[in-house]
Amino acid sequence: MESLESQRSTVPRRVLWCALAACTLAAGADPPPIAPVTVCEVLADLQAHQGKDFAVLGRYSFRRDGRWIGQDGCGSSPGVLILNEDSAAPKPPGNFDLDATVLNKKFADLVKHTALGKFRFGTPEYDRWAVVFGRIEPNKGDDSKKAQAELAFRGSGVVIFLTTEK
Repeated sequence: MESLESQRSTVPRRVLWCALAACTLAAGADPPPIAPVTVCEVLADLQAHQGKDFAVLGRYSFRRDGRWIGQDGCGSSPGVLILNEDSAAPKPPGNFDLDATVLNKKFADLVKHTALGKFRFGTPEYDRWAVVFGRIEPNKGDDSKKAQAELAFRGSGVVIFLTTEK
């Protein structure tokens, strides 16, 4: 039979072992998938999104004068975030996994209320559906006349193009 003294010395070791095991399991667990937000959701509460990293869902538009991600029907302001490619923009998490349930629901709603441009000349790639990971920053000065905010992103590696085809 163990003495009271030896039982007392094993209790702290068991607690320590349990704490270490919990930390190891937590560190090894995958982070939860990222729930994308729409352009309208960002613009509806720009202050809450400002300076934070998000995966933004919308119509990715590429033109001679720049790139942006947009959505129709965002109220009185244009539903546009200027895309600013910046090497100092945030990297996506190591396990860049989107929440498929949230993405599918928001994407289905987006395509009902937002249209891709139809171009007589050029390529259909001027407008495409996409999710872009980056940081939301408000625009200042003349840039704020074009769009209320920008999405600083790291490059095409953080742009995920979507299709409505099955």
